[in-house]
Amino acid sequence: MIEAKGNFIIYDKQGPLGNVIRHSLKKTKITVYRYKRMSRIADFIRLRPKVNVLFILFVFNEEYELVDCMELAKLNVPIVFAPTNKNSYKNLCRVKGIEIMDVSTSKIEYVSQVINFLKLELHN
Repeated sequence: MIEAKGNFIIYDKQGPLGNVIRHSLKKTKITVYRYKRMSRIADFIRLRPKVNVLFILFVFNEEYELVDCMELAKLNVPIVFAPTNKNSYKNLCRVKGIEIMDVSTSKIEYVSQVINFLKLELHN
């Protein structure tokens, strides 16, 4: 169980994976926000500067969706890319300086990866 507090934002246009993560973190002190539009995430961070955002999990299906996150890169909040497509994952692995999770496997593995990542972030 995760004991630390914090806020965790998920960008997920599709929804199912974001909902699974939110549900799995229900009994923790982490508040999960799920957004389908980048502008909503940017507004949330700008309007609540004292809110401790651990990181933004950027779940996406197509590589062109990466362009959407450029606006968020200016906000100085860590972004973790989580492509659901294996080829997108392989392509992103070539990019230096970004955090990537391989979520092209099962939902159970995906959620456990996210929770492990959160534990690492909260432990640092």
